[in-house]
Amino acid sequence: MELNLKGTGLTSTLRCSLKCKLCCTFSPYYDPAPHFHSKYIEKEIVKYFEIVNHVEKFTISGGEPFLHEELYLIVDKISLYFGQIGVLEIITNGTIYPSDELIRVLIKYKDKMTIMIDDYGALSNKITNIRSLFDEKGIDYRVRNYNGDNLHCGGWVDFRDLSRKHFSNEEIQTKYEKCAYPGKLQFCFSIMNGEIHPCIPSRRCMELGIIAKNKEEYIDLFDGSISIEEQKQKFYNILNGKSLTACAYCNGLCDDSERFVPAEQL
Repeated sequence: MELNLKGTGLTSTLRCSLKCKLCCTFSPYYDPAPHFHSKYIEKEIVKYFEIVNHVEKFTISGGEPFLHEELYLIVDKISLYFGQIGVLEIITNGTIYPSDELIRVLIKYKDKMTIMIDDYGALSNKITNIRSLFDEKGIDYRVRNYNGDNLHCGGWVDFRDLSRKHFSNEEIQTKYEKCAYPGKLQFCFSIMNGEIHPCIPSRRCMELGIIAKNKEEYIDLFDGSISIEEQKQKFYNILNGKSLTACAYCNGLCDDSERFVPAEQL
């Protein structure tokens, strides 16, 4: 059975140099913020690529990934699976200048990598220097505008309220069908703490005990009781499902979702 995915994010750390009120990964709301050793992340990478044959975009996210002191080792490990990856992306907020070790691997693998720099205006106080470095070294990057006019996607969506909002199956399925996570994105699969969840709101609902941990709605990478084929089937079941339990508690990432100013600080 072949399993090909559109995208997956790997959480390297939820430590961040900013404290954004509407952070979609809820980074400021963890105490302490999870921070994963490179050896543990390497084990997650190995397990992921045993299950997934190909992923169009594999993203290292945070928090702020440039705060991870061993990010260069994580990139080196992922490079072993470039044959299964369309492009490797790192998302940064323009506040942290990359380490010498990280610059080395970015140059080494620049034909397979891109950097997404989120521009938060004055908050992204290293963005000019970072862009100059990447221009000089020939490192591919894009800037996503979250400052002033023409905001990316019109601004941010507020996912903080996870109280129950939708009660009937029809309401839940309608919200699911409108949401970009299962729709345009074909799910924003997220690896953190040995688990892969189809979207971060679903993971957060389980973390907070708002909904029960349903093993049919996430993949436990280190569950040795089921086969790789069974793990693949769980992905397919999620991809072909009609909703998630968390959809009853989430307003979704929809075209008509209310937008807010990005990166307002707590």
